[in-house]
Amino acid sequence: MRVAAARARVPATSANLGPAFDCAAVALDLHLTVESEPLAERVFQVDYRGPEAESVPLDGSNLICRAIAEFCSQAGTTVDGLRLRVESDIPIGVGLGSSAAAIVAGLLIGQQLAEVPVDAPRLLALATSMEGHPDNVAAALLGGLVVAAQIGSQVVSRRIDVPTDLRFVVVTPKQPMPTELARAALPEQYPRADVVQNLQRVALLTACVFSGDFDLWPQLFADRLHQPQRASLIPGLSQCLDLEHPDLLGVFLSGAGSSVTAIARHSGDAIAQLLRARFRAVGVASECRVLRAANLGGLSSLPAPAQQP
Repeated sequence: MRVAAARARVPATSANLGPAFDCAAVALDLHLTVESEPLAERVFQVDYRGPEAESVPLDGSNLICRAIAEFCSQAGTTVDGLRLRVESDIPIGVGLGSSAAAIVAGLLIGQQLAEVPVDAPRLLALATSMEGHPDNVAAALLGGLVVAAQIGSQVVSRRIDVPTDLRFVVVTPKQPMPTELARAALPEQYPRADVVQNLQRVALLTACVFSGDFDLWPQLFADRLHQPQRASLIPGLSQCLDLEHPDLLGVFLSGAGSSVTAIARHSGDAIAQLLRARFRAVGVASECRVLRAANLGGLSSLPAPAQQP
């Protein structure tokens, strides 16, 4: 490995979109930025600025470092000493894709350090193998709204830009819920009627957005496979999912939670306050962010290839 200076900028993501469990996500305009520089010692050092700084590893156990090492190992090269300067405005552990952003950023840094051609399908497959599901990492890598499926060892995805006038209202209760607990709440089997309802809505939601129709409606985001099962773990979630407002296009649990994401063209601040009031009514404080989609993913942060003379 000859190059040690590299940079990646990767967006946050909000996954599942209600019924599209583990197969769809949208990138949001919160970002993780990573820059590397060489160190004389063969170690990783991480300088981190961002949320939950006290819980972020500052050595080679950091997920970004592990992703760099994994990419370089797959590329047949070694990692020399690196210092990583990391700045993030993505909150950790609240369903906004912090781990996906870290994985994608690390792989993109690794790709630059290994000096191999950019291979988006390979990056996506490797990111999925580390994350365990393709939705967040696909949106983090590609930006926009993404649908993805794992087919054997490959991950197939399609993306579309999201209109800039859409607002994604993210309300996060100040009551942490580990992803492992959220995953454990899901049953091994589901009634056929529940599966059929989700399939119908995923098909219709995908048809709408990929035909450019973002005039969505809340019932399109109804889910029976993961949100009801997690409601008992997140006080106020059921009330948030039942929210009605004339400007509301949809509302859903972001990833495994605990954040709730609402989509609207207008009245974003008002919808945020209504969601916060539902958490407050059950004794849970919350914070809100009114965001746009990030149509540029981490892949777009790579430097342009040098022109051949």
